[in-house]
Amino acid sequence: MATISSFSKLFFVAICLSVRMGLSYGDFSIGGYSPDDLTSTEKLINLFDSWMVEYGKVYKDIDEKIYKFEIFKDNLKYIDETNKKNNTYWLGLTSFTDLTNDEFKEKYVGSISESWSTTEESNDEGFIYDDVVNIPASIDWRQKGAVTPVRHQGSCGSCWTFSSVAAVEGINKIVTGRLVSLSEQELLDCERRSYGCRGGFPPYALQYVAQNGIHLRQNYPYEGVQRQCRARQVQGPKVKTDGVGRVPRNNERALIQAIANQPVSV
Repeated sequence: MATISSFSKLFFVAICLSVRMGLSYGDFSIGGYSPDDLTSTEKLINLFDSWMVEYGKVYKDIDEKIYKFEIFKDNLKYIDETNKKNNTYWLGLTSFTDLTNDEFKEKYVGSISESWSTTEESNDEGFIYDDVVNIPASIDWRQKGAVTPVRHQGSCGSCWTFSSVAAVEGINKIVTGRLVSLSEQELLDCERRSYGCRGGFPPYALQYVAQNGIHLRQNYPYEGVQRQCRARQVQGPKVKTDGVGRVPRNNERALIQAIANQPVSV
């Protein structure tokens, strides 16, 4: 099979990042609600009903709807209180607003423990950005055309595949000038050191890409369930990397150096 590109090491970090949005309290079109919606129970119910229509929510009975409304109300309160603080980010209503934190984690995050020590650090290659000194004040890889549109993982805990694929797509764009969508499903099916829809590890996924390459998403589309690996049967080009590198632990400077040069897998 043809290979679109082979390029430098990909980096991953076990840390959450905040995105500076430059928003102020009052940009309610982004949040999906207005302060007036919070002034009465009737208006909250109307907002909830509109939100249900927007996201196609259907509950089995009135008891479940009442239960979900209470969760929705609690989440909306948290959203509004957070937005009033004028942080560097903005929260809003999403399809997940009727879930508790525990429900969200059970459905989308996976059930394996987050132990990065289980991954093979001995296989990681050196940190190539250690000597980088020209670091911009800010960088947004979306503005540079290195990020594909947001995708939905469904009820499968496959976030590790989406994180890994996004990093590969980004570095491929930086090196080749071409932004292509790659296959999360291939990693879900073929990277067997991880646990499929129960969770997984980006370093293993990135090692798979370095060793085998990864197909385009259109040729190996996402299904949201783990199946038998079909990589050998799939036709078309692949993207392959030259290796995998790890951002040094607890080193914010190294993280900045890496992000200034390429997207990283979190």
